[in-house]
Amino acid sequence: MDTLNILFLASWYPNPDEPQDGNFIERHAQAVGGQATVAVLYVHSVASTANFQIEIKENLNITECRVFYPKTNRYQIFQKLNNYKKAHQLGYEALVNRLGSFHICHLNVFYPAGIFALELKKKYQIPIVITEHWTKFLPINPARFNFHEKYIIKQVGQAAEMICPVSNDLKTAIQKLVPHKRYQVIPNVVDTQLFKIRSPYFGNRPKRILHISTLNDSHKNTSGMLRVLAKIFRNQSDCTATFIGNHYGDYFIKMAKDLGIPEDRLEILPEIPLEDIATKMIEHDLFLLFSNYENLPCVISESLVSGLPVVATDVGGVREMLTPENGILIPAGDESALEFALKKMIDHIGAYSPDKISEQAREKYGNEEVALKYIRIYEDLIR
Repeated sequence: MDTLNILFLASWYPNPDEPQDGNFIERHAQAVGGQATVAVLYVHSVASTANFQIEIKENLNITECRVFYPKTNRYQIFQKLNNYKKAHQLGYEALVNRLGSFHICHLNVFYPAGIFALELKKKYQIPIVITEHWTKFLPINPARFNFHEKYIIKQVGQAAEMICPVSNDLKTAIQKLVPHKRYQVIPNVVDTQLFKIRSPYFGNRPKRILHISTLNDSHKNTSGMLRVLAKIFRNQSDCTATFIGNHYGDYFIKMAKDLGIPEDRLEILPEIPLEDIATKMIEHDLFLLFSNYENLPCVISESLVSGLPVVATDVGGVREMLTPENGILIPAGDESALEFALKKMIDHIGAYSPDKISEQAREKYGNEEVALKYIRIYEDLIR
């Protein structure tokens, strides 16, 4: 078969307003880009333009097309939809002129980009493969889809040839809206060239705890982690912690001070690029995530590829990622359980093998391993 031409249609993608938004979709595209020709189409509304602007550039092994279109107010519902569809059509035509026709539309996140996926299926009979990441499908997430979103999701799901949730837990949730379809769980991908294996802990320095997230308290329970760390730091001198996140750092710096956490024991940093996250991973000894709800967190798979054992809550697909050999699962919101698990891991960090943790994670989340699963699906659909 000639080289596959795959259109990654993205509901979320890094953009000028949110540089890290949907970066896991970018990583999936780059993974598949090692095995096929991949173009990404993403549209973004901006208040500063009255025109449609197309930006095409190369990003490693993929071609990215971003179309910026005029933002409308909340009452211009039909104009907003028309602009959204027009932006996609302009971007699609630009990519076809550049790369030729596409064999597969790989939709990333049902809504809203699924609206254009339906157009492609109807106009050009392009098969649809869907990868879904959204925690909004999960019952534990307080957010809910409205009637319009559910309608589009059902329409897109029924039109798709294959649906690929990133976890079994998410698959179960999606099947309630879109039953009787072909499903295959394929996890988020980790760049195994970027994320290296940490060195084993040899006992000549404090153990280092790492947490990376948005720091959104209702989601990540940042305040709960700080309360537990305050207790641990009062009783143990052999550990420190680093928190990395965005938007809420100053608030939690003050909270940490009010809890009596010494400045030299806890560092709270703003959002950093993925390359720097990879460096931070190998500088730490264990990873902590105390979320109230999750899907399949990229930070956990990145930690495991880096050889870090993980303490995390038993929510969403997290239980599919952790075993007694690579981490400890605890109930969401249970600060006593978190304190016990952290102390246990800190005291027994030498029992975890970075090489073994990393090897198992690379077999599951590595670029080539994930990409080949998608390639098999594409080829099967084309046949």
